[in-house]
Amino acid sequence: MEKYVQAVTTQVISGKGSDLILMNNLPQNKFVANKLLVNLYDLMAKDSSLDQNALYANILKASQDGDGLYVTPLSFSLEMVQGNTGVLKKENISVDKNKPWSWSQFKDVAMKLKEQGNREGYYNLIMSPLLYDYIEDNYAELVGQGKPNFDSDLFRNMMKEIKSIYDEGLLSEGFTSDPGKAVFQMVGIFHPAAALTMSSNFEYYQKPNASGKQEGVPFKSMYSFGVNSKSEVQPEAWEFIKFLLSDEMQASPDLSGLPINKAATDKKLNEVLQQIENGTMDAPFPEDLPDAETTKKRITEVQKLISEAGVRKSSDMKVLTITLEEFESFKSGQKSAEEVSKLIQNRVTTYLNE
Repeated sequence: MEKYVQAVTTQVISGKGSDLILMNNLPQNKFVANKLLVNLYDLMAKDSSLDQNALYANILKASQDGDGLYVTPLSFSLEMVQGNTGVLKKENISVDKNKPWSWSQFKDVAMKLKEQGNREGYYNLIMSPLLYDYIEDNYAELVGQGKPNFDSDLFRNMMKEIKSIYDEGLLSEGFTSDPGKAVFQMVGIFHPAAALTMSSNFEYYQKPNASGKQEGVPFKSMYSFGVNSKSEVQPEAWEFIKFLLSDEMQASPDLSGLPINKAATDKKLNEVLQQIENGTMDAPFPEDLPDAETTKKRITEVQKLISEAGVRKSSDMKVLTITLEEFESFKSGQKSAEEVSKLIQNRVTTYLNE
């Protein structure tokens, strides 16, 4: 992947890149800073045939870099977690599903579960992705405007808190023995069918974050396209993006994620409802499927969550790779948080200056 990112970036900088660029995994900040992408708002302004009201305006706005839209997502996923309401109620633990909460607050919940004999606090959560989460939550402070800030108490405290969650036995590396016993599962809303067909005793909760404060539901782009600023066929590249945003293409079953086209998302959600009502939904455990009324409530909830999406989770993959590599020595106790933070600071600085 690193070779791919380096090769594509080099091609675009040298003027040999493709006209239309799939931006997944590419360093978007670097591309925008080096003026390698067209501001799509300029192309939209010249095109009266595009109905911007057909798209989720909040997703487009949150996808901006500054005041410009240089990369447009075709689809996205909401960064949520599934919570087992049955277990929480049984253990007499209350978590407000509509409010953001911090990993420190999650530690308190996990500690109560542990004290009550329930050790399956979280499913599918290992230390490294948790570090990714922390970095993405604070990316502007850690890598804002190309100035790394890893040699700081902010980052050192992040590493210490992550390690303490595992050292105290509140989470374990890898998977739980039985996902059905897990109180929370790291499963966001990444597909209309998956969003509506989870077991009836689960509900969606806000994903814990570093600060416990968050304006809007976080999301990730699943397919993102930009137009090469050196392309000689920018109007044609834009026509193709517009085609991918159309009702027809957005409603395609081949498009992963939640479509950015409102009508396509509604259509896919209602197709799932019809399959549940007709008993034609293909599921490994049909007996666990929610009934039609529960499904209707979930459709309303998903639509509400989409309307509240306003925090784009993104980061430079190379920066994440560097932090993960160096974090391993802190995790194993070979190096102190101070040593590791300085190493990461130096490596990230070198990379951003390349």
